[in-house]
Amino acid sequence: MKNSLIASGAILLGLNAAAVYLPQQNLTLAAQTASAAIGMVLVFLAIRPQQKQKPETASPAKPATPPPRAEAEIVAFLALLQEHGRLVDFAKEDIAAASDTQIGSAARVVHAGCRKVLDEYFEINPLQNAPEGTSLTLESGYDAPAFRLLGSVPENPPYKGKLLHPGWIAQSVKLPRVTGTTEKRPWPVLAPAEVEVSGN
Repeated sequence: MKNSLIASGAILLGLNAAAVYLPQQNLTLAAQTASAAIGMVLVFLAIRPQQKQKPETASPAKPATPPPRAEAEIVAFLALLQEHGRLVDFAKEDIAAASDTQIGSAARVVHAGCRKVLDEYFEINPLQNAPEGTSLTLESGYDAPAFRLLGSVPENPPYKGKLLHPGWIAQSVKLPRVTGTTEKRPWPVLAPAEVEVSGN
């Protein structure tokens, strides 16, 4: 395109110079007509979408590793709950035939481990500081997503009721970094397979 613009400019300059130094009516008219035509061509070339030129020696691109995703961070957090509280083992286990004593014993391990992870990676506080059973009134404009209304609810506020559960809110979150992923396995491992190696 650069060469075309240079050539067009040279032709346009030559025609106008001839019209100035050789003032003949036919030559002047030809120069004006050619100038208009070349001007239109230059405008067209200027506004035409440019096609990107491909490199002459383009090497085949290697498949890129998928970037870290928010979902992968969630999997990494679930891996922590499994590591410290055996949450995945507990949830995936068929406990239909287990006794209440067995379930209770396993639940203590899950509770202690999961609580440790929550305390380390989240700052969780009650939404309402009032004790359960406290009477409260929700006026118009209250934070609707922060409350679940139960029972016989009127069409419009104010709503008067009793606090059944204070709710929870996360004040800060620090999810673990995603590590240990590969191109073939872009998701973190929830729990590595355990292999007992026998001696030779």
